[in-house]
Amino acid sequence: MRFKREWRKKTTSVFAFLLLFLGIAFETQAQQILTSTDDVQTIQDLPGNIHLGPLKIHPGVSVTEYYTSNIFKEEDHKRGALITKVSPGIVLQLPIRRHFFQLDYHAEIIEAERFHKQYDTDSHFANGILDLDFNRLTILAGDNWKSDSTAPTGKSDIRQDYLQNRAFCDISYRLANRYKVTGFYRNTSRQFDNYRSSFDPGVDPRWDNYMENDMGVDLFYRLLPKTSVLFEYGFTHRNVTDRGLPDTDRDSDSHRYWLGLMWEPTAKIVGTIKGGRYQRNYDGGGNSKDWSGFAMEGDLKYQLTSQDTFTLKGSRTPLETSVTEAHLPGFAPGRYGTYYISTGGTFAYNHRFTYKISGIADVSFFNDDYREKGSLGKKRNDDRFAAGIGGLYQIRDWLAFKLGYRYANSDSNADDESYQENLFLGTLSLNF
Repeated sequence: MRFKREWRKKTTSVFAFLLLFLGIAFETQAQQILTSTDDVQTIQDLPGNIHLGPLKIHPGVSVTEYYTSNIFKEEDHKRGALITKVSPGIVLQLPIRRHFFQLDYHAEIIEAERFHKQYDTDSHFANGILDLDFNRLTILAGDNWKSDSTAPTGKSDIRQDYLQNRAFCDISYRLANRYKVTGFYRNTSRQFDNYRSSFDPGVDPRWDNYMENDMGVDLFYRLLPKTSVLFEYGFTHRNVTDRGLPDTDRDSDSHRYWLGLMWEPTAKIVGTIKGGRYQRNYDGGGNSKDWSGFAMEGDLKYQLTSQDTFTLKGSRTPLETSVTEAHLPGFAPGRYGTYYISTGGTFAYNHRFTYKISGIADVSFFNDDYREKGSLGKKRNDDRFAAGIGGLYQIRDWLAFKLGYRYANSDSNADDESYQENLFLGTLSLNF
């Protein structure tokens, strides 16, 4: 919690600087900056007119006001609140002949009208990416860092602050005209601070610290001019015990053998879908059970016309539960077991009515199947449904306004895990 307070003063200064920058640059033109943490590995197309030699500078800020009917996502859903989120950011881009370097920073400052101690926070994200193009050989490398927190689950709970870092590197080489091979590596670490909730002071958030290394190879064979078949082998080692903390028996090695298809960006359909056998083996001698079965992931976008776009994202993958839910460091399966299988997807439709007005609707469903009983005494199973609708008005190239509504319903067989939520939001964004 201490480093969060220190960051608040720094963020205020950054925010003031950005507002001054925006006032000077009101006549520049640019598209909306994408600051979602899901897109940190994407080179952004930002044709702004703020330059310092070859360096392109893209500042931006957005303010979102939203009302949630269930701020803590509780079963009785009696606690609603208005929440304000301010998101300043800046993107720096430097093209170097065939190569490209991008660096971006953005923050999320969140304040609720009530439950300030439990809910208010500020998060910070810094991402760098380097794209090197040597014709047949390409290298994509970078780092994603964030200072974030887990959301509180009740009025008596608090946020748990953590630092996370992910370094990545993809090296690709084209063999003739039809073949391409890509080697990839990811190193991800998460580290919680030791500030404990007064509601449950016996629980140490650091039990959920981990280090994960993911590596593998993709082999692509081009079937059609814009369509390739791929084979992927991946290996993941997850380490949670070498942190000077109690052994939770959760260290694991995972292997995946996947087949799939990839469509290149210039095709009408863009994206990748792949799946196959997934096997996870936990260290011997513990209470965690191994798992093997079918897993997959897909992210596809289809442009029907210049005004209509469909997006489909789906996945089936094993995910870890939280150690701290068990309230006992030596109880490996935790309250709900060591892991669960999450299966589902999201379908979205975007329609552009005019050059300045567009709308989007989406629906999603996921089933979370917990494979172990844990301390709860039964296997938990959740069905999560959500649907939303929104509209975007691009007032100017640098100014946009968005309205939206979202409904979420989580139905669980575990006590106190079901909830419903209605969310209304409005966002004003300035990006250059």
